Amino acid sequence: MSSPENHAIRLEHVSFAYSVETVLSEIDLAVDENDFVAVIGPSGCGKSTLLRLVSGLILPSSGEIFANGKKVEAPGLDRAVVFQDYSLFPWITCMGNLVLALEQSRPGVSKKHCREIAEEYLAMVGLAGSGGKIPGELSGGMRQRVAIARALALNSPVLLMDEPFGALDAITRARQQDMLLNIWQTSGGRRKTVVFVTHDVDEALILANRVIVLGVRPGHIAVDIPVPLPRPRSRGNSIGSRPFLLLREQLMRELDLAVSTQLNLAESKDGSGI
Repeated sequence: MSSPENHAIRLEHVSFAYSVETVLSEIDLAVDENDFVAVIGPSGCGKSTLLRLVSGLILPSSGEIFANGKKVEAPGLDRAVVFQDYSLFPWITCMGNLVLALEQSRPGVSKKHCREIAEEYLAMVGLAGSGGKIPGELSGGMRQRVAIARALALNSPVLLMDEPFGALDAITRARQQDMLLNIWQTSGGRRKTVVFVTHDVDEALILANRVIVLGVRPGHIAVDIPVPLPRPRSRGNSIGSRPFLLLREQLMRELDLAVSTQLNLAESKDGSGI
């Protein structure tokens, strides 16, 4: 096995259990610097748990996790996290949410400079004129853009995203995917290493270079599929193409297998049948 220093993220024989229930078992995963990896799988397979482990919010029951060559033992500024529920302070303006995060992460930087950084990243996500609004004055999609802008402004080399668009309607979700895709593909030297949890096969294929499918009971890596669709990638040159449809069919088969396994295990456990 190669050294952890050769990867932005590395998990070595990682398992996690709640009490006596094993949620994840023997996860071995390496993510290269500046890569974009999607993680999909049926509900309950441990996708969000995997992301929380990499973030340092929880620690593995066994095994080791490394981020940028250092062992993960707690949350750190080298790993920014975007959750599905936005996690914004509702009584503070959008600008204030970003400035507060920047002041906490960069104590030596002046408030004026923090505001300049915040303005840059709000503009990057299309919210240049919304800095003075509080989250309650924004739509769900706009609030998620603020959360993404905050994460990007921290300048963490690793960005962990836990179903960030899962609560949005289909049109808003597509626009958010396009925004994230454009930011990641045009970031140049500031491009992040992204681990993106989703239930949506199309979303995974549009965004990622690799898709990890988790199996169930306990969660494990069922398959690791490269996505050789050309970049720069867009919705127009991806969805509907033959390579996209073939990859989609492969991923759907893997997910169907994981769901069938989950149902069979549940029936065996309670002794019921169909």
